[in-house]
Amino acid sequence: MRALKLFARTVLSLAMSAVFVWLSLRHTDVRAVGRAMASADPARLVAYVGMLLVIHLVRTVRWGLLLKPLGEVSFKRLNSASAVGWMLLVLLPLRLGEFARPLLIARPPAGGGQQLRRSGALASIVVERIVDGITIGLLGILCLRMLGQSASGRYFEFAKSASVLVALGFLTLCAALVLAVFFHDRAVALAERLLQPLSPRLAARATGMLDAFISAVHLGSGWRLVLFFALTTLYWTLTAAALGILARGFGFNSLTPLMLAVMLTIQVVGAMVPAGPGMVGTMQFFTQAGLSLFDAGGFSARGAAFANTVWLLQFVVQVGLGVTFLVAGHVSLKGLFGAAAAEGEATAPAAS
Repeated sequence: MRALKLFARTVLSLAMSAVFVWLSLRHTDVRAVGRAMASADPARLVAYVGMLLVIHLVRTVRWGLLLKPLGEVSFKRLNSASAVGWMLLVLLPLRLGEFARPLLIARPPAGGGQQLRRSGALASIVVERIVDGITIGLLGILCLRMLGQSASGRYFEFAKSASVLVALGFLTLCAALVLAVFFHDRAVALAERLLQPLSPRLAARATGMLDAFISAVHLGSGWRLVLFFALTTLYWTLTAAALGILARGFGFNSLTPLMLAVMLTIQVVGAMVPAGPGMVGTMQFFTQAGLSLFDAGGFSARGAAFANTVWLLQFVVQVGLGVTFLVAGHVSLKGLFGAAAAEGEATAPAAS
């Protein structure tokens, strides 16, 4: 049954990617896209890769702040789990790699050290995702309002609606999480009452997981909270700035910081769509959709070349970092996929 589900998910993810690849390239000459990629400014390609490495570092340090309440984690252990976890998120279809980072960091280190609670590690990812979702949604709403008539095109209404929906969706999740933390016992009892008629076994399993998860949600001291939000601001600022650096390498020179922020918003919203390995298709299409709001060449060969280069360099850097730590022996994937599958099976009923 598990193999059948995995097969169905893989087929669905590949179909989604194929649709978005077609949407991205349907009005362009693929050979012209290749030529535009080959003629890009190499200095800006190198600068973009450098920015991606800095972004990885900021993202890793920020995650470490969320893990602090669980115990001491060395930077080597943190960086290894972060690099390999993000690599698996890139490589596995339908965002199944989301479970990789918490499972990797929760393992006891090979050289000895503190084992972290798996529920706490998973809670850190949920908090991280909620904060990022709210940030991206509000960023899109604010920047689109400030740009006014500067943004146009067929995807303008989509950008406005997507920003509002993402912000409301993640704000709702945030409110639910806060209420669950403050009314811990009531939240667990409510979940048990709702699931008991369906299956007593399912109710017991789900409520046990929910109880452990809520108990693990903890940001720590006030200064750590301030630093976390400062790093969140830095993380997304660097990500938008990196897009601007690379865009100029393809001749898109008129993009302002507000425009780049809107492009980033649409790109991130698109990456939430479950697709094939490497987010192939969704990354390209939604990058072009964001670009098309401010430049008529968004879906030209040059725009497709830019979007495909964004995808390619992100893929190479993330997979390269993960493979480096695997080859160096800092982390092992042994038994991880079975654990990830079990985690997914266990959380799927509770999530639905």
